[in-house]
Amino acid sequence: MADETAGKKAWSLIMGTAENSAEGAPFRLVLLVVLLAGIVLSGYMIYENNQYVPPEEESIIRQVPTADINRLNAMIKNLNGANAARTHSMEVVTAATSMGRYPFVAERFSVANTDVIDIEKITSQVVVVPPTVRVKATLIDGKSAAAVLDVDGEPDGKIFKVGDSFADKKGRITRISQEKVTIVYENKEFTYTP
Repeated sequence: MADETAGKKAWSLIMGTAENSAEGAPFRLVLLVVLLAGIVLSGYMIYENNQYVPPEEESIIRQVPTADINRLNAMIKNLNGANAARTHSMEVVTAATSMGRYPFVAERFSVANTDVIDIEKITSQVVVVPPTVRVKATLIDGKSAAAVLDVDGEPDGKIFKVGDSFADKKGRITRISQEKVTIVYENKEFTYTP
């Protein structure tokens, strides 16, 4: 209880509510000065922080050697050429995947160093892609042979004989055996198995 009374007495001296509040006046004055000094110092620190201007640094581009810049520009030019050759070309992707290759390997041709790319020139170098052919069955009877095929653009299950053509006469059946069916499409030979 004595501790509570001492605490209340100290608080009343600080707050100036005691009978003889003049005793706590110097303490209150020191406390007020410290509080005001803290406020002024905080304001000054905020002012200094807002006035800070970072030193100007040299541009990173100036620090890169010109040999690296030239090398990177050549890489960008090659990448842009490859992208231009492959843009909107499902034929390239289909042909490459059907041949067991991947469409993201370097091309055998290069694009001229021009801003305008001749799409006709690029697409003329694209691999010929035959229509999708699925062999359902082969029929061998002595000298004649036939195959039941599903060919894009033809009715499903159509029976073809050696010499029959399809796809507006771009493709032709050249051989039919028990193991495979061989077609020629735009002067390229393709083999399909049942």
